[in-house]
Amino acid sequence: MFGARKQYPDNSEIFARKAEGRRERASATFAEKLAAMDELKERVAPIVRAREARKQSRPKVAGQI
Repeated sequence: MFGARKQYPDNSEIFARKAEGRRERASATFAEKLAAMDELKERVAPIVRAREARKQSRPKVAGQI
């Protein structure tokens, strides 16, 4: 059992795609980056609203902020 080695999957394709995505985002203009941030905010908005609604519906506990 001591000589056995774990076999891990080849993740090189995943890492290459991540690196390419980073290069694409880095080469984008400032205006493109701002547009991407606005798009992300729109996509996350329903989650944020649901979280806020959940916080509001939670009963207040003494000593909790």
